[in-house]
Amino acid sequence: MRIEILGAPFNGLGTFPDIENPAEGLRQANLMSLLEASGHIVTDLGDLSGFQCQDIRDDETGINDFGMWLNLSQELSQMLGGMLDRQAFPLLLGGDCRMLVGIFAAFSQRETEAGLVFLDGHADFHSPETSPSGDPADMELAILTGRGPERITRIAGKSPLLKDEEVVVYGIRAWDHIGTSNIEVYDRQRMIKNGIKHTVKEGLKNFYQKELPVWLHFDVDVLDPELMPVMFPEPEGLTFEEAQEFLGLV
Repeated sequence: MRIEILGAPFNGLGTFPDIENPAEGLRQANLMSLLEASGHIVTDLGDLSGFQCQDIRDDETGINDFGMWLNLSQELSQMLGGMLDRQAFPLLLGGDCRMLVGIFAAFSQRETEAGLVFLDGHADFHSPETSPSGDPADMELAILTGRGPERITRIAGKSPLLKDEEVVVYGIRAWDHIGTSNIEVYDRQRMIKNGIKHTVKEGLKNFYQKELPVWLHFDVDVLDPELMPVMFPEPEGLTFEEAQEFLGLV
């Protein structure tokens, strides 16, 4: 398999980390060598750069650094589009969930259907009105499913980028208003009660039936904060073994 790697080294506030670059950290952990040792051809495209957050709420939309989010999403869409055009397997390494909008804009612009498996500690389903901070990482899943300002929901020329039935959410402890949608949700409690294997099989059955390609979104805050300290921790997350079992089944 030909794999292309792209880093989007922003933290949960949309700024470049002062100390830790999540993309570079994985490179230093020999990610490329591990993939190559498994027989893959790997190309590292480097990191996105040149985007500056000022933590200022946009007067029109109520979203922090709205123009920067638009620009970042468009650049990411273009980069991912090139990967898709080259028929490479894309692996995006980032630290900020807002990047999902640019990812699915690339699919939408190519009229490529894809489902989203959303493994996250937070549902990220706030609106600009309900988000305490106005941060895009509070609301990107709502934006993806057409809930929000048209300038971002229609970034690819049509809305929504994803239908509710094309998303399955796993592992959340913070619901963030997702209960108002028709999205299938397996929170951490439901996952453990029903078993990891069963919840994966049940949640993805429609994707399997449609033979729908799937994008896996893995936010490390789905893990328990004792294992993975993060900026916005939620208690009682998945164990390492539970997350490993889930990822091995998707």
